[in-house]
Amino acid sequence: MISQLAAYSGKYIPSSQPVGRMFSLGDKLDVIPRIPALEIRNDFLFFIILFSLVLIFSLLTVFKIKIFGKTLEEYLKPIWYFVLVSILVVFWQYVFGLKIEDGLLPLRISQWVWELMIALSAYKLSKIPGFSYPNMFFLGVLYSLIIHGLKVTIRYLFYAKSFMYCLDRFVYGSLIVMAVAFGLGGAILLSKKKK
Repeated sequence: MISQLAAYSGKYIPSSQPVGRMFSLGDKLDVIPRIPALEIRNDFLFFIILFSLVLIFSLLTVFKIKIFGKTLEEYLKPIWYFVLVSILVVFWQYVFGLKIEDGLLPLRISQWVWELMIALSAYKLSKIPGFSYPNMFFLGVLYSLIIHGLKVTIRYLFYAKSFMYCLDRFVYGSLIVMAVAFGLGGAILLSKKKK
């Protein structure tokens, strides 16, 4: 329970630390061991990674490049409304959820909502002919980048979190996403094969 709640890390207090300077916020890390070299704010590195991801996904869309036999459109078109709900839930968590006094339960419920969206996406895509285990893996990657990429961006830009903390939150959140997308999606595909 504590590790799940650490995904929200309580009420954030923005910091005014200069870029590139080391600082200690005492943020709890759940997955990655502390690496002092990454406990900095490095806007250049952060934006290089962010823009690289945007560029990669733009190229995948424009050139209709297939990943495990499917284009990005084939992944997203059948589930776009689940993705949209997930994005809205993330914004709700930061705009309203963190401001609720003793908002532990509402934040937990909002996490269940985006987990449900991932599960429904895996279920819907499993019904489409040609979707396989690698496709479910990539679904997990997509949702990780969408949900936790957005969360990390908000934390980095608006809550002045360190690169190390953001990396830990991304990895931790992505493990949850992969468990739901690949775990549930794989189980559905396996049950289909048995039938």
